[in-house]
Amino acid sequence: MSAQAPAWFATQYASRAMHIYQQEGNRLRPTVTPATRIEGAEKAVFWLAGKSKAVKKTRNQRNVPSNSGRKRFEVPLTTWVVFDTVEEYDLDRMNVDEKEIVYQSGAMALGRSTDMEIYAAMATALPAAGAGLDFSAGAFNAAQALTLCAALQGDKVKWNGEVFCGLPALQWNQLLANKVVNSSDHVGGDLPFVKATDTRFWNGVNWFLLVEEDPLDLYPVPSANKQDLFIWHKSAMGWANHTDMRVIPQWDNYEDWWTINMQAKGCATPMQEGKGIKRFTTSTNSAIAIV
Repeated sequence: MSAQAPAWFATQYASRAMHIYQQEGNRLRPTVTPATRIEGAEKAVFWLAGKSKAVKKTRNQRNVPSNSGRKRFEVPLTTWVVFDTVEEYDLDRMNVDEKEIVYQSGAMALGRSTDMEIYAAMATALPAAGAGLDFSAGAFNAAQALTLCAALQGDKVKWNGEVFCGLPALQWNQLLANKVVNSSDHVGGDLPFVKATDTRFWNGVNWFLLVEEDPLDLYPVPSANKQDLFIWHKSAMGWANHTDMRVIPQWDNYEDWWTINMQAKGCATPMQEGKGIKRFTTSTNSAIAIV
């Protein structure tokens, strides 16, 4: 009679794949404005309306057109591709669906490309930090955050809760270390250290944690130990979404494997000719301190 191994001795294998902290992306899609329409799967169309002004009416006065400009502009669509192969030899020798792993990884990668494209469009529109917005002398703090708000309000944007600012891990924690941001004396019961989330609504701005997958994916580096970030109003940035994810699997009879082609198509653009977006410089080697 053969001896039976005790149940606790048997090695347990997970029946699903564990992704290595790969971010899903598409984080920025709700923070920007969608395109008016897409033409011929080639270009996105946006409209920019100028300012109108009301004029007092007097008796027998001829009406004068306000001549508020309406500008139509087009942005070419860009295609991103994730291509991978799955060996048929492996498919019946593993307890997870390898093709599903490829699909999930590809969807995450294509989603991240959306976020990267939106940030690249902002960096192109604003190639350097604005005047008075270099905060790299020390830790990012609440006073500097308010300076950013004032600069953006100077562009006459609506302060309606649709302002967003993504922060890397260091700057996010530096901001939360300010009592005016985290103390119940100032913000009531919505305490960041009690409710551990990656968003914080403060002074009309949606501050949120946005960590790069790899260096320079999102945030430009103007010089050593510095990092440029952005704050924007939703109406100031646009995203044209043509295809979220198109999956094209094909069997290769010569190689005995599946080739999997995943594609996404879209484009990002500033909507207000650079207004409603601010670029600012922060430090990447300053300490976190409760202030």
